[in-house]
Amino acid sequence: MKKPSWHVLRSSTEVAAVCALAFAAACTGALGDSVDDAGGSSAGDDGPSTGSTPPAFQPAAGMLRRLTRTQFRNAVRDVFGVEVDVNQLDSDSWNGNFAVIGAATVVTSERGVEQYHTAIEKAVDAVFADSAKRDQFIGCTPSGAQDDACARGFIESLGLRAWRRPLETAEVDRLAAVANKAATELESAVEGVRWATVALFTSPNFLYRPELGAPSADGSLRLTGYEMASRLAFLVWNSLPDEELLDQAASGELATVEGVRAAATRLLDAPAGREAVGAFAEEYMRLDRVGTQAKDAELFPEYDAALQAAMVRDMRGTWEVLAFDDQASALDLFSTTKAVVNSELAELYGLDTAGLSSSTFEVRSLPADGPRVGILGKVGFLSQFANQKEGSPTLRGKFLREALMCEPVQPPPGNIALELPEPPADRPLTKRQRLENHRTAPACAACHAYMDPLGLPLETFDAIGRYRTTDHGLPIDPSGDFDGAPVADARELGTTVSASDKVARCLVRKYYSYAAGHEERAVDGSVVNTLATSFEASGFKLRELVLDVVTNKAFSTVAPQP
Repeated sequence: MKKPSWHVLRSSTEVAAVCALAFAAACTGALGDSVDDAGGSSAGDDGPSTGSTPPAFQPAAGMLRRLTRTQFRNAVRDVFGVEVDVNQLDSDSWNGNFAVIGAATVVTSERGVEQYHTAIEKAVDAVFADSAKRDQFIGCTPSGAQDDACARGFIESLGLRAWRRPLETAEVDRLAAVANKAATELESAVEGVRWATVALFTSPNFLYRPELGAPSADGSLRLTGYEMASRLAFLVWNSLPDEELLDQAASGELATVEGVRAAATRLLDAPAGREAVGAFAEEYMRLDRVGTQAKDAELFPEYDAALQAAMVRDMRGTWEVLAFDDQASALDLFSTTKAVVNSELAELYGLDTAGLSSSTFEVRSLPADGPRVGILGKVGFLSQFANQKEGSPTLRGKFLREALMCEPVQPPPGNIALELPEPPADRPLTKRQRLENHRTAPACAACHAYMDPLGLPLETFDAIGRYRTTDHGLPIDPSGDFDGAPVADARELGTTVSASDKVARCLVRKYYSYAAGHEERAVDGSVVNTLATSFEASGFKLRELVLDVVTNKAFSTVAPQP
């Protein structure tokens, strides 16, 4: 398909790839350096203390956030009905263990700009190649004239959705000029509208989410109605706001707590509302890494891309089932026997595969007296924190310590050998025994004592999470310790975690950071305390936590940019 010459696209500074690249560099340069001071926690800041009165809350600085890979994919799907291969896009940046936090400081590479542009062109082409879809998408018949009312109306309407705010007259004029020049050069009014569509979605105004605020009556900076609509939609749906939410932004309904709660409730009740928990679970549990964990093909021939994708679906699906279908306590995540399985996962879990196929997933229950419970017993978790041939109590314990207990583990000294020495072939050792030998080194003992007892109860699961009772032919001792309480095995670990107040509070801290888009700071302590109290009062309901977060002033206020 013939493209208009470069000068046609350059007629709008919004659509030039070089502009997008410069814009990205400007955003991250101007705002990214301020994260530790105003929007995040500096190294070594463990967040608010529970033992003293926290300092008064102060909002974090307003920021521009690039869409994450998932947000970009969802937005394109919701507008064009086309799936984007996110692996072909610029990588996310992970700060505070969340991509949504890294989105405020990520730098878009020149190659990344090309990747976004290619993805948008393919999506637009898929719609415009089908005359019926195209006509429905445009909604009118363009003339190609300079003052084409159809093209301008289309740009204004689609632009509102794409940029999450009304376009200024000058912006509409520039995009209408793109449509007119493309229509003239390509001798097709439809092609003119097509290239205006490409221009809208290759603009930094689509790729970046501004959360800069505007002065309110009391002098504080509050998100504008449209910024609030965008922040709500990307938190709950992980995608663009719909027409109703944008109308609520225009009417001022999102300026009140009641209006925000009503809007968020509607979003949560929609099918896409499960993203509010599922997307958080995917980032919190770092499920993006499941597909990157190579395994020994001879030992685990079943471990392929399809099984890895099923593992991710099981993990986030269980979060969604408990939060939305069962309306259960979030702490039940660690003791539940529910799993979302297809035939391959069911076989790995030792379940009946009747009625299942590779593409058919169902919620099934693991045996009540079986060896695994909760998300810590899921293959998606266990395979992630393992190496190519065996599981890793240290990696599994490190995750529990940092992600579930909010207690950071310092990196090992640079002169320490991290690999466990292999025992002689004629004197096999279990992983526990090898770790005990490793801990004889004074430099290793303290950190490993902090992590290994948490991970050792999971030693009955191998590198892909399959149950086992022996390690190198020797019986496994799965005993360990959680926060000072001895646990006998993986089941007892799960039930112990599910009764932990520390885990409940840590989950609040993690979700707050995820929703706010910055690492937790000491000045967030009062907000976290309020949220933790209401979370407990709700029976630890994740859905209620979402509503409490979005109606807290911390979600709608920002500080001036430094």
